Amino acid sequence: MKEHKLTGNEFCDFKEVDPLPDIPPIANFEFKTKKDFDPIVGSGIYSIYYDSMLLYIGKYRGIKKEGPFSGSVTDRWYKHIALLTGRSKRMCFPKRKDSSVFDEIKDWKKDYKLKDIILKCETKVMKKDRGHNYSFRKFKFSAENWDDFKNLDVKTLKRFTCIYSQYIASDFDTSDFTAIRNIVGRVEGTIIDELQPRCNKQGVTKPRDNGMEESMKVIREEMKKAIKF
Repeated sequence: MKEHKLTGNEFCDFKEVDPLPDIPPIANFEFKTKKDFDPIVGSGIYSIYYDSMLLYIGKYRGIKKEGPFSGSVTDRWYKHIALLTGRSKRMCFPKRKDSSVFDEIKDWKKDYKLKDIILKCETKVMKKDRGHNYSFRKFKFSAENWDDFKNLDVKTLKRFTCIYSQYIASDFDTSDFTAIRNIVGRVEGTIIDELQPRCNKQGVTKPRDNGMEESMKVIREEMKKAIKF
């Protein structure tokens, strides 16, 4: 196993652009992995922090058509940062069977500047899929920290830390892609269940705050258990 620890400004490139028609004027940044950044490949678990406070746990299992040790996890990370900052040009609030995240925001009793900005837009416009789908918990974080993100700069990106706890091929007693995907998926579920990260949706019933040190201890332990290390 390996660990990669990066601040947002080390891998994430961003630039100010014109917002799309009819969406909030603050949705005016494009994000991507830096052009010359070396890919961090492999399957594993990533954790995203802001000022060392855990926000999100996710899994990366490579590109499906290319195998478990392909792709780059940073292509997942920059999309999270784009939403967590509330500045993505491609932000949207996806539809669900009975409601949408946009409807949840309308019903949210708290008053925040970002909430006011978003709700000035037409519902059908904000529900249109643009690729960066907000969850309510990510939006809640953006709204609560809007003073940090309304003037987005490199110093703000530096406050994000992403850690990739990466399996290497020799950690597994199999090379079967499906088997490895299943192992990583189970590990992610176990870690989310234990840590209840504040910006995850699935598997979280009581979001709570976790520091970097305590959460990384859980991640390392559960990843080792999964491969009987």
